[in-house]
Amino acid sequence: MDRERKPRRVSLGTRLNIMLITCILLISLGLLLITYRVYCRKVDSFYVAQAEHAVKAAAEDFIAYDYVAHLWRMIDTDEFRAMRDKAVAANDPQIVKEWMLSQPTADYEYLDMAPDGGEAAYTNESDTLYGDYELLSHVLRRVKGLFDITSVYIQYEKDGTTYTLVDPDESLLVVGSIEEPIEALAQYGDNERIPPTVCLYEGDWLCVACEPIIDQWNGNGVVGLAGVDISMNAVVRERHWFLVNSALFIAVLTLAAIAMSMMLTRKMVTNPLKLLARGAMGFGKGDEGYTKADVIRLPIRANNEIGDLYREIQSMQGRIVDYTGRLTTITAERERARVEMDMAARIQNAMLPNSFPAFPEHTEFDLYATMNPAKAVGGDFYDFIMIDADHLAMVIADVSDKGVPAALFMMSAKIIINYRAQMGGSPGEILTAANEELSKNNNSKMFVTVWLGILELSTGKLTCTNAGHEYPIVRGQDGVFRVYKDKHGLVVGAMSASKYRDYELHLAPGDAVFVYTDGVPEANNAAGEFYGMGRLEAALNRIDDAHPREILEGVKADVDVFVDGAEQFDDLTMLCMVYNGRADS
Repeated sequence: MDRERKPRRVSLGTRLNIMLITCILLISLGLLLITYRVYCRKVDSFYVAQAEHAVKAAAEDFIAYDYVAHLWRMIDTDEFRAMRDKAVAANDPQIVKEWMLSQPTADYEYLDMAPDGGEAAYTNESDTLYGDYELLSHVLRRVKGLFDITSVYIQYEKDGTTYTLVDPDESLLVVGSIEEPIEALAQYGDNERIPPTVCLYEGDWLCVACEPIIDQWNGNGVVGLAGVDISMNAVVRERHWFLVNSALFIAVLTLAAIAMSMMLTRKMVTNPLKLLARGAMGFGKGDEGYTKADVIRLPIRANNEIGDLYREIQSMQGRIVDYTGRLTTITAERERARVEMDMAARIQNAMLPNSFPAFPEHTEFDLYATMNPAKAVGGDFYDFIMIDADHLAMVIADVSDKGVPAALFMMSAKIIINYRAQMGGSPGEILTAANEELSKNNNSKMFVTVWLGILELSTGKLTCTNAGHEYPIVRGQDGVFRVYKDKHGLVVGAMSASKYRDYELHLAPGDAVFVYTDGVPEANNAAGEFYGMGRLEAALNRIDDAHPREILEGVKADVDVFVDGAEQFDDLTMLCMVYNGRADS
């Protein structure tokens, strides 16, 4: 026989050192990250401010709003796209220029600025679309000269696609080109303002910002998007160097702190605890068991937590010696209590009908019920009896408490309701009489929720009443289980004068009724989530037209998967009846 492999022993000193080293490393890492974060924010804020100012200057500098709008209208045509495809294929920007020279200007009558200033703006060339483009390029070059930015441009976005209108740093072949989307900017809509954002684009780090160009003279519409880029590659390299240097510096300090911590831990904690452990392990090893002679005695006089621990161990070992004599008696008493609880559980289980099929001579219905107590004994119960040859009574109930008191109250309630049901009457009359009986001398202030239904086998009429219990779930002719929100009366046992009203359900062959206690929808998993009515209805409707036993087993399996081993705090009780109808009907 193979010996069981013992787990590897790790000393307290080793554990303490690991803990201290881990804490120091975490603190060091935290300091490194905080320092790096502060540095990055400080550097990024400078470039973000540059981008913010530049893009606003670019957008606000466009008094020639019509030129931007006109340029987009000319570009967004089949004629331009065909011409541009030809120019790109030939790699000849001159084709684009000649086309633009053949197109009219926006004829913006308030223009007071030309590419070269003065009268040069009003040459024949300036009266063309190319003149508009050069004017816009001049404005962008001026903005670029005022700010420390990499590039400035004008774009237009349509249906999620970005088109370049003006880029003074590129050839005319970029006019009308489609920009590759930047994932970091995907959240923004067409021609929407984009605040300065640092992102990676085609292998380069950029700070990108965009501002809508608003035509304030013609309805405040957006005619384009001014954008600026600032290269962040050098900044990213500086970040990496800063991170490396900071990491090296903090690593040296960390190693020094670890060495000092290990030395102090060994001297102040580990060595005294080893001495204390050796003394404590000798307690109770003698043949006579735990005696006063075995109580620990060591030369430890430290006035700190270790000294307190030593003195507490001495006191504890003394108490163990005193308690040893009582332990046998206490163990015997607990064993006797356990046997009595097991007996109570068997008695309670015997009171519930658990032989199925319950009434094999009746083919008008199929019936099945289960009860899974949260403790040794529970407060839920179910019952079903044949009042006469044509009437089946079904009841499910939940006592307000758990354990032995609830079990006793449950037995009383079950006996009273069963006895009163056999005397005849409607469900409301039965519960009214049972409530009056249970309310007498109810010093424990306990109560029970009850759903009671009486099925007329020949017609399928189900007469019911509900005393504060969960809503029944009914499956109709469409084969779908749905919660039936009946009207609730007061719980049984709370007030002796309570009256209960009946309501009727008319079942057709194949219809089913599912009743349960609150332990089913309120079953919870380790995260504290409730199983809930939604999951219960879904579980019932996943089960095909099946026997009631299979329906209950399917629901229980679904609940077990949901709770995933979490402790059960309430009883799970369910009853399902499928109405088959009379064979001769």
